[in-house]
Amino acid sequence: MEPSDTQPDLETLVCLCEEAGRAILAVREAGFRVDAKEDASPVTAADLAAHEILVAGLAAGSTLPILSEEGREVPWEARREWQRFWLIDPLDGTREFVDGFDDFTVNVALVEAGRPVLGVVHVPASGTSWAGVLGQGAWRWQAGRREPIGVAPRWPPRVLASRAHLDPATRAWISAIPGARLERCGSSVKFCRIAEGRADLYPRFSPTCEWDTAAGQAVLEAAGGVVLAADSLAALRCQQGESLVNGHFIACATPAWRERLAVLRRQAVGESGRHR
Repeated sequence: MEPSDTQPDLETLVCLCEEAGRAILAVREAGFRVDAKEDASPVTAADLAAHEILVAGLAAGSTLPILSEEGREVPWEARREWQRFWLIDPLDGTREFVDGFDDFTVNVALVEAGRPVLGVVHVPASGTSWAGVLGQGAWRWQAGRREPIGVAPRWPPRVLASRAHLDPATRAWISAIPGARLERCGSSVKFCRIAEGRADLYPRFSPTCEWDTAAGQAVLEAAGGVVLAADSLAALRCQQGESLVNGHFIACATPAWRERLAVLRRQAVGESGRHR
């Protein structure tokens, strides 16, 4: 794609994420060392290799700024001026990658006025990709085929939770739903499973960063779902302040369940809406 501020071509972005995914798999095949970042989270050569590929590819096709988990820190004074920018997590689910699971992803999102409006999520281990553009739809790429996807809400819901972060607040919230079926998996795959109709809810009451969620949020919302801040049930937003840490949120197959979610919030965590 030619360098531009205009909306990029999804096929090109999916191919770029696939290239980053192949680099991740090459590192896994060769063996790798696990280092710790300043926040004690793990980082490997696979994270860095994918970062380099994504940044080079996006810079070659767009003049928009790029914010990556593995890139240099950009001060809020500069970031607050960005109306449109790329937000990427070169390897989401590094813990899953390190522990030998396959549900780690490459995440690329386009953020506009604080809202993820385009997202690509790629699973290197399976070769599956999901992408969505707000107002245009969402799709899954698998075995060389592209097909449209959409949410398929069911109640009692099929609930997804993090493999590594199933905390007491999340357990209490899920236990307040009679008949809910729980499945645990890692990374931004959870958003995509809701987007393609295989699940209904993903509550997250432990910390995430904006690059963990933006691409998956874009895919899910393009497919008809919504990602809501857990306290206000307003749409989750990026670029709201200096911190890149998200508040608690609930990814949901349909915005029509807001009232149900409000009732669950009161039942599980009290009228104040604060998680114990």
